[in-house]
Amino acid sequence: MKNYFIYVLLLSFIAIGCSDKCVECSDCPDDVTLTDASGNDVASLEVCEDDFDTKEEYDQVISLTEGFGCECK
Repeated sequence: MKNYFIYVLLLSFIAIGCSDKCVECSDCPDDVTLTDASGNDVASLEVCEDDFDTKEEYDQVISLTEGFGCECK
């Protein structure tokens, strides 16, 4: 029974970890600056779907960032 509990607990952590869809945006042209939530200029920025109210907002931010010439993977 104890092994079953550990297995279920581990599986739930994996499921929670996999549900967070994130991409890292970087490699922007020289005239484009990425800014994090604190207002700091950064070379790369992690953008996660959970940070937005809808998937459409998340997709729009990724498209806009790529439209400025950055790579989001």
